[in-house]
Amino acid sequence: MSEKEQTESELIQRAIQGDKVALAQIVNQNEKLVYNTALRLLADPDEAECVLQETFLKVLQALPDFKGQSSLSTWIYRIATNYALMRLRSKKNAPGSLESNEGQVSETAVENFNRYVGNNPLRAVMNDELRREMEKAIQDLPPKFRTVFVLKDIEGHSLKEIAEMLDMSLAAVKSNLHRARIFLRNRLAEFSGQETIID
Repeated sequence: MSEKEQTESELIQRAIQGDKVALAQIVNQNEKLVYNTALRLLADPDEAECVLQETFLKVLQALPDFKGQSSLSTWIYRIATNYALMRLRSKKNAPGSLESNEGQVSETAVENFNRYVGNNPLRAVMNDELRREMEKAIQDLPPKFRTVFVLKDIEGHSLKEIAEMLDMSLAAVKSNLHRARIFLRNRLAEFSGQETIID
């Protein structure tokens, strides 16, 4: 067992025994990860705050059952993701859909922007201004597309994992990811001054 694993194991044991300092340390080490994950998935600060509270209530309840098969932060991240996804499922679909936006994207513009940023639009995020634009564009995605994009291109899950997490077919995950990327490329192409809108 490494020193880091030993330290984490001791922290968990202290927290299980009711050590408030240990509990606070676990929260402090992971609250930013939980909040940012929830905010990316839900695009709503109030909802993200709710997920933050729900996650750590669950962590405190379930900590005695933590098996240590992954790091504590990975385990907490999964709990947070599950709560965020549950909230997404319970919300009605946002008004409007990506299809109406997709009809305005010229193939040429998409191809040009693909060459500019590569296959993954996140590669284009090279400065603060563009990063902020990317975050806004992600929040504007309809929930079902935003969720798949965040889980794949930001959090790094495999398509198979995402399909299992969302209880979707692999084909549906791929389709939603493709549509999310088209939408984001269109938005970032507009930001970079390329012509993307068809009248």
